[in-house]
This record gives sequence, C-alpha cells and structure tokens, in this order.
Amino acid sequence: MGLFSRKASKPVVVDLRDQAPFGLPTPCPECGSDGYLDGIDVKRGIMFQRCPTCFARWETSEADLTAR
Repeated sequence: MGLFSRKASKPVVVDLRDQAPFGLPTPCPECGSDGYLDGIDVKRGIMFQRCPTCFARWETSEADLTAR
C-alpha cells in the first residue's frame, strides 16, 4: 500500500458557450472595425486592445463582458 493513492476522478467538462468572450478582441469603440488584442492582464482581468484602422487604444475588463 502506497503512502499516496490515486483516486479516480471524473473529467471536468467546461461549456465555453456559456462563457463571456474574454480573450477575444472586441470591436473598436471609435470606428467599429475589428480590434486587435495586444495583451491580457489575467490577474486584473483586463484586455489591452487597439484598432489597426483608426489607431485607437482601449481596455476591456472581464467584468464589462460579463455584464453584457
């Protein structure tokens, strides 16, 4: 008998259809074209984005996306 035994666990299934699109770029708030995701601060839950068309920059929080 070992000191540590493995217990059979059920696989965890996550349905991503119910999740907010955190990690996906959002449309530009200035011109409406597709945004570009520059980076994500996972600890604070913030996405840093920019627009390649009009050069606007904006931040979107995970809380903003879940409120929609």
